[in-house]
Amino acid sequence: MNEFNQEILNLPVNLYRAAIAIRGEITRRLTQAFGEEFTADYWFILNHLFTANPLTQGQLAELTNRDRASLSRTIACMERIDLVSKTVEPFDKRKELISPTQTAIKFKPEAERIVLEAVGQVMQNLKPIEVIELNRMLGALFENINKA
Repeated sequence: MNEFNQEILNLPVNLYRAAIAIRGEITRRLTQAFGEEFTADYWFILNHLFTANPLTQGQLAELTNRDRASLSRTIACMERIDLVSKTVEPFDKRKELISPTQTAIKFKPEAERIVLEAVGQVMQNLKPIEVIELNRMLGALFENINKA
Protein backbone atom coordinates (compact mmCIF):
# COMPACT_ATOMS: atom_id res chain seq x y z
CA MET A 1 0.00 0.00 0.00
CA ASN A 2 1.36 3.39 -0.88
CA GLU A 3 1.75 6.29 1.53
CA PHE A 4 -1.14 8.31 0.07
CA ASN A 5 -3.58 5.42 0.54
CA GLN A 6 -2.50 5.17 4.16
CA GLU A 7 -3.21 8.90 4.58
CA ILE A 8 -6.69 8.36 3.15
CA LEU A 9 -7.27 5.46 5.55
CA ASN A 10 -6.20 7.67 8.47
CA LEU A 11 -8.44 10.57 7.44
CA PRO A 12 -11.79 9.29 8.82
CA VAL A 13 -10.37 8.51 12.25
CA ASN A 14 -8.58 11.86 12.44
CA LEU A 15 -11.73 13.75 11.40
CA TYR A 16 -13.75 11.82 13.97
CA ARG A 17 -11.26 12.33 16.79
CA ALA A 18 -10.98 16.05 16.06
CA ALA A 19 -14.76 16.50 15.84
CA ILE A 20 -15.40 14.62 19.09
CA ALA A 21 -12.66 16.53 20.93
CA ILE A 22 -13.88 19.94 19.72
CA ARG A 23 -17.51 19.06 20.47
CA GLY A 24 -16.58 17.88 23.97
CA GLU A 25 -14.57 20.98 24.75
CA ILE A 26 -17.33 23.30 23.50
CA THR A 27 -19.89 21.40 25.61
CA ARG A 28 -17.69 21.54 28.71
CA ARG A 29 -17.12 25.27 28.41
CA LEU A 30 -20.71 26.20 27.53
CA THR A 31 -22.08 24.07 30.39
CA GLN A 32 -19.69 25.73 32.82
CA ALA A 33 -20.68 29.22 31.67
CA PHE A 34 -24.43 28.58 31.38
CA GLY A 35 -24.62 26.84 34.75
CA GLU A 36 -26.68 24.00 33.35
CA GLU A 37 -26.10 21.36 30.71
CA PHE A 38 -25.51 23.20 27.44
CA THR A 39 -24.23 20.92 24.70
CA ALA A 40 -22.38 21.77 21.53
CA ASP A 41 -25.47 20.47 19.70
CA TYR A 42 -27.54 23.17 21.41
CA TRP A 43 -25.04 25.72 20.15
CA PHE A 44 -25.16 24.36 16.58
CA ILE A 45 -28.95 24.68 16.57
CA LEU A 46 -28.97 28.13 18.18
CA ASN A 47 -26.34 29.36 15.76
CA HIS A 48 -28.74 28.59 12.89
CA LEU A 49 -31.66 30.15 14.77
CA PHE A 50 -29.67 33.33 15.45
CA THR A 51 -29.08 33.64 11.70
CA ALA A 52 -32.62 32.88 10.53
CA ASN A 53 -35.64 32.37 12.74
CA PRO A 54 -38.14 31.05 13.23
CA LEU A 55 -37.35 27.73 11.55
CA THR A 56 -39.36 24.52 11.35
CA GLN A 57 -37.97 21.32 12.78
CA GLY A 58 -37.57 20.04 9.19
CA GLN A 59 -35.49 23.07 8.25
CA LEU A 60 -33.33 22.64 11.35
CA ALA A 61 -32.90 18.93 10.63
CA GLU A 62 -31.64 19.75 7.16
CA LEU A 63 -29.33 22.53 8.34
CA THR A 64 -27.81 20.46 11.15
CA ASN A 65 -27.82 17.15 9.26
CA ARG A 66 -29.75 15.46 12.09
CA ASP A 67 -32.65 13.03 11.93
CA ARG A 68 -35.95 14.47 13.08
CA ALA A 69 -36.38 12.11 16.04
CA SER A 70 -33.07 12.98 17.71
CA LEU A 71 -33.54 16.65 16.84
CA SER A 72 -36.99 16.55 18.44
CA ARG A 73 -35.48 15.22 21.69
CA THR A 74 -32.75 17.87 21.60
CA ILE A 75 -35.26 20.66 21.01
CA ALA A 76 -37.40 19.38 23.91
CA CYS A 77 -34.34 19.56 26.20
CA MET A 78 -33.54 23.05 24.92
CA GLU A 79 -37.12 24.14 25.53
CA ARG A 80 -36.97 22.73 29.09
CA ILE A 81 -33.98 24.97 29.93
CA ASP A 82 -35.49 27.99 28.16
CA LEU A 83 -33.19 28.17 25.12
CA VAL A 84 -35.89 27.79 22.46
CA SER A 85 -39.62 28.26 22.18
CA LYS A 86 -42.12 26.70 19.81
CA THR A 87 -45.11 28.31 18.17
CA VAL A 88 -47.61 26.92 15.68
CA GLU A 89 -46.94 27.75 12.03
CA PRO A 90 -49.81 30.09 11.03
CA PHE A 91 -50.29 28.59 7.55
CA ASP A 92 -49.86 24.93 8.52
CA LYS A 93 -51.05 24.05 12.02
CA ARG A 94 -49.21 20.69 11.82
CA LYS A 95 -45.83 22.45 11.91
CA GLU A 96 -44.13 24.21 14.76
CA LEU A 97 -41.78 27.12 14.42
CA ILE A 98 -38.72 27.17 16.65
CA SER A 99 -37.11 30.41 17.85
CA PRO A 100 -34.40 31.32 20.34
CA THR A 101 -35.70 32.64 23.67
CA GLN A 102 -34.59 35.83 25.38
CA THR A 103 -32.41 33.65 27.63
CA ALA A 104 -30.57 32.31 24.56
CA ILE A 105 -30.31 35.75 22.97
CA LYS A 106 -28.80 37.20 26.17
CA PHE A 107 -26.31 34.32 26.36
CA LYS A 108 -25.34 34.59 22.66
CA PRO A 109 -22.36 37.00 23.04
CA GLU A 110 -20.84 34.89 25.83
CA ALA A 111 -21.48 31.65 23.93
CA GLU A 112 -19.88 33.08 20.78
CA ARG A 113 -16.84 34.15 22.80
CA ILE A 114 -16.57 30.69 24.35
CA VAL A 115 -16.88 28.85 21.02
CA LEU A 116 -14.40 31.18 19.31
CA GLU A 117 -11.94 30.70 22.17
CA ALA A 118 -12.31 26.89 22.22
CA VAL A 119 -11.96 26.49 18.47
CA GLY A 120 -9.20 29.10 18.39
CA GLN A 121 -7.15 27.08 20.86
CA VAL A 122 -7.53 23.97 18.72
CA MET A 123 -6.43 25.84 15.60
CA GLN A 124 -3.73 28.00 17.17
CA ASN A 125 -1.04 26.53 14.90
CA LEU A 126 -2.98 27.34 11.72
CA LYS A 127 -2.75 30.54 9.73
CA PRO A 128 -6.03 32.33 8.93
CA ILE A 129 -5.82 31.25 5.29
CA GLU A 130 -5.42 27.62 6.43
CA VAL A 131 -8.51 27.90 8.62
CA ILE A 132 -10.49 29.29 5.68
CA GLU A 133 -9.20 26.53 3.41
CA LEU A 134 -9.91 23.83 6.01
CA ASN A 135 -13.48 25.09 6.36
CA ARG A 136 -13.88 25.11 2.56
CA MET A 137 -12.48 21.57 2.25
CA LEU A 138 -14.71 20.19 5.02
CA GLY A 139 -17.70 21.80 3.32
CA ALA A 140 -16.70 20.18 0.03
CA LEU A 141 -16.39 16.77 1.74
CA PHE A 142 -19.86 17.18 3.20
CA GLU A 143 -21.31 18.16 -0.20
CA ASN A 144 -19.68 15.11 -1.81
CA ILE A 145 -21.23 12.84 0.81
CA ASN A 146 -24.66 14.36 0.23
CA LYS A 147 -24.37 13.84 -3.54
CA ALA A 148 -23.62 10.13 -3.13
